[in-house]
Amino acid sequence: MTKDCRDISPADFPQVWQKPTFEDLLTCLKQLHVEPLIWDPGMTKKALRESQEHTARGRREVIAYLASIVSNALRWLEDDGQREIIWDEASRRLSERCGRAGMGEMIRRWPFQNRLSPFELIIREPPITGDSLGHKTWGSSYLMAHLLDNFTSGCLAHLLGPDRLKPMKILELGSGTGLLGLAAATSWGANVVLSDLPDIVPNLNHNIEQNRATIEQLGGSVGSGVLVWGSKDGNDLMFSAANQFNVRTDVLLDVTR
Repeated sequence: MTKDCRDISPADFPQVWQKPTFEDLLTCLKQLHVEPLIWDPGMTKKALRESQEHTARGRREVIAYLASIVSNALRWLEDDGQREIIWDEASRRLSERCGRAGMGEMIRRWPFQNRLSPFELIIREPPITGDSLGHKTWGSSYLMAHLLDNFTSGCLAHLLGPDRLKPMKILELGSGTGLLGLAAATSWGANVVLSDLPDIVPNLNHNIEQNRATIEQLGGSVGSGVLVWGSKDGNDLMFSAANQFNVRTDVLLDVTR
């Protein structure tokens, strides 16, 4: 039985000089898949530094192993299709270790604790192409999302308190992957409209549908629309009515009434 490659030293992985079977190589490569990291606002600087150092050492060793497979002819594997599968899988594992811009699509799970109930949001991030930073979840979005629950008894208590007669209407500008706006809808039980540029909105809509059941279960609702800042053309009709939102949020969570 093949050992789990996540639990052993890279020196003990199936090596090309050993001419391992297709099954052993493929199993090891799949086990080396990199799961997207989740930011932990409570992690100390010391723990973060130690984690980064440990990860860096392991990354160098694994990259060297993956490179040895990609650069090898794998002639002992008689099936051309099997060789292609191994090269492709090793290349994927390399790209996952080349930074966000080198990775393909990823799915991240973002856990939250709030006064009502813990919940989790699932966010898809497509491959980053060109300058499309709207397909990346910014760390500041997650940190801000963790603060939303505090606002119900703080600076937004007059809008989000238990005495409110109807749900808040909130507009988020430049939603990107939607994490902050979706968290606002869930944490506040609010009606949130997420907006962004035309090429960002399709992925935004995907993330809305992925999390709609969670949001509605906690009393929130969510929608989306195309909104090009400074333009009167190409925007969804919902943005033509003035003063329909109580709160506007962007990365800095600007608040207006």
